Amino acid sequence: MMRAFARRHRGRMIVALLAATALIATACGQYEGVHDRFVAEGGSNPGVDSGGDGSDGGTGGDTGGTDGGGTDGSGGGGGGGTDGSGADTGGDGTVGNGDTTGVTDDSITIGIHAPLTGAAPLRQDSFETGKDLYWQYGNDGGPVEIFGRGVETVFADDQYRPSTARQVCQTMAEEQEAFAILGAGGTDQIQACAQYAASEGVPYLSTGVTETGMGSLDTYFAASMTYRQQAPMLADYIRNDLGVTDASNVAAVVTNTPNFDDAVSGFTDAFPGVEVFRPDKNERGSSSAGNLCTGTAKNYDVVFVLTSPTFYLEMAAAAACRPTYVGVGVSMGLDQVASTGCSTGGTEDARFFNPTPAFTDAGEYDPEFLAAASAAGIEVDDVVWMMWGQSKVLHQMLEQAGENLDRGAFMNAVSGSTFSTGVFPDLDYGDSRFGATQVSVLRNVCDGGGHYVTDHAFVSGF
Repeated sequence: MMRAFARRHRGRMIVALLAATALIATACGQYEGVHDRFVAEGGSNPGVDSGGDGSDGGTGGDTGGTDGGGTDGSGGGGGGGTDGSGADTGGDGTVGNGDTTGVTDDSITIGIHAPLTGAAPLRQDSFETGKDLYWQYGNDGGPVEIFGRGVETVFADDQYRPSTARQVCQTMAEEQEAFAILGAGGTDQIQACAQYAASEGVPYLSTGVTETGMGSLDTYFAASMTYRQQAPMLADYIRNDLGVTDASNVAAVVTNTPNFDDAVSGFTDAFPGVEVFRPDKNERGSSSAGNLCTGTAKNYDVVFVLTSPTFYLEMAAAAACRPTYVGVGVSMGLDQVASTGCSTGGTEDARFFNPTPAFTDAGEYDPEFLAAASAAGIEVDDVVWMMWGQSKVLHQMLEQAGENLDRGAFMNAVSGSTFSTGVFPDLDYGDSRFGATQVSVLRNVCDGGGHYVTDHAFVSGF
């Protein structure tokens, strides 16, 4: 019954990211008809890893911005520092006990940012629903309380730009007095806000994206595996689960951006001999189809794709030989990508890693999610599902920090601790800020218009 409810409400989709999470670029250079069909089906932009503003330290982003991330959405992640260097700033040591900004006797204020407008706008209604659903209905249909305190959220549109992300995060922290900030999607935006947050001692949580410029930040925690962490696991998945052991039968199509270099090296180190193609960020996806096929004959059985969703959908539609596509991250694991790919062709049976199990299976992994949606009288989608999971992670972190909550207590409590939600992967922050070691594997099925199903949930290896 719960699964049927989820399927009925699968249709509305935005994109990410947080990680992604969470988005198809609206810029030019797309395979003819893909974007028009996507918009006609109710989408805006299904990739969570958003693009960059090359003017302020980013060199683009995973799914691109019109102002520095390229038309295919795959600019680099040069960083969000004010000097544009992309270096690990590490904060200024201001994370201390006694800072109770955003905490009152009866409330805790949390800030959230995501790209609602810009090159890859997200659907505002999904974020408006997702940001509060858990906190208002996650306690048997009622509000969640943490030592007598409810959680209030403030939300800001980062406009798909790192400079704007830094600005809105500063506003949320300093003017709206957010105790902590959550990045809902966009690699460059996450970098920029995380680096600002570290400089001011503000706790910051996001989905795992790049590790560049993030690992030494005092206040940062990734709630899912980074691309670099996922790449060797993906190599094992291809060999052991798909049964393709000959490297000559495997290709990687990865946008030519520094932000993806560590993922490429992780994959090729784990699977020596695979063919790697690094298309330029401004290329159309259809241009890579010829590398994959000779007519209708496959040059490769399996293709690891790490590009924008637009590029992937264009490439899959144009590659008549129909290889099996696989990948990491958040962006490709959204149902709008699945349904659009089923409409344009070539994505049946594609497999992508994801922080959560598939939305269609939400009732199986957390029945409270659909019960909360029913209590709220709203329709939900997989973006709301991922925000629900991220909120559960934050809830456990706040509980761990105890009744006498301040930013120092929060940081001390999270560092070295483990968390398990049943929605996001288990987390262990004993050794680093990248605490996840699990992924779920989603498979694209094209019956009923196209959606993802869960092939594996919360696995640490193959």
